[in-house]
Amino acid sequence: MNNHGLTPVPDSEFTPKTRVIGEPLKSGENYYKIYHDGGHYIATKVEHSFCKHTEYKSLREGIDILFDSLYYQATKDGLKDTKLDTALTNYIRAGMLKLYPHFDGIDEYIAKKIKRKWHNLGVRKKRFRRKAHLNKWNYFVTFTYDDKKQTADSLRQKLRKCLSNLHTRHGWQYMGVFENAPDTGRLHFHGLLYVPNGEMIGTITEKQDYSTAQQKMQIRHENDFFEKSFGRNDFTELNEMQLKHGHTIDYIVKYIGKTNERIVYSRGIPTEVVKKLTDESIITEFTDFVTKYVLFDNVVDWERDIKKVRRYKQMSIIDLICNPPRLRTV
Repeated sequence: MNNHGLTPVPDSEFTPKTRVIGEPLKSGENYYKIYHDGGHYIATKVEHSFCKHTEYKSLREGIDILFDSLYYQATKDGLKDTKLDTALTNYIRAGMLKLYPHFDGIDEYIAKKIKRKWHNLGVRKKRFRRKAHLNKWNYFVTFTYDDKKQTADSLRQKLRKCLSNLHTRHGWQYMGVFENAPDTGRLHFHGLLYVPNGEMIGTITEKQDYSTAQQKMQIRHENDFFEKSFGRNDFTELNEMQLKHGHTIDYIVKYIGKTNERIVYSRGIPTEVVKKLTDESIITEFTDFVTKYVLFDNVVDWERDIKKVRRYKQMSIIDLICNPPRLRTV
């Protein structure tokens, strides 16, 4: 027993539950947590740490719900705080004082909550980018509903259900966000799709029409299955170079945080992977709060390390460092 009342696990039993289970570390090997920053694979070493992971549930009070409502309405209207203007804070303060006129320390409360919102938004965007760059995608898609077929609420519900079914039955992967068009207010969905070879449903045909937003003719690729079920859509093919050097991911990320919309993910899209590496896999190291390592591009293979590992339950990094498995079973 150590000072924290925990029983250390011998190093020989410290093995992560990755695709290959229970393989001991060889000389010079270490476990690394690896993500992709859009340019390179970046790794951090997984250190031994044995602790009990406890989940905490946050209890939201009425004043917190009021703040969230005012904050999202203000950001939706384009209000923000700058060095010369505090429009966002002023809007929230005015709304809160209507129900809590004697709230002492309201400015400190609002400043703390806004700072937390910015932090959480940054975390969400970082997670989205890492998932987008680590995984493989072959389509950038946009779905907009037809009034004769769907409503905004039914689009949100039925499109998510449709994509979930395609994920389960045909192996599709997807991630994206719903957004109201700034000019029309019409709800639509922007996302990334991975459709395995031979698993596309419907027929994609090229169409040309006039874009009121861009005020010019444009070419789009419409899937007739989604057109019949929902309405207008566009399936734009993507390759690795377009994702790496284009603006597709940035285009989606800019919508995150505009409204109180959650990012839509299919199951099994990792943010990072855990692998055993030797020093030969590392190009250089740098410090970003912790020591990180730039890896060669061939260190992570999508087919071997990401696609196939979805068949197994990938341990979270918290479970890996705090509760390493004792049994060599899947």
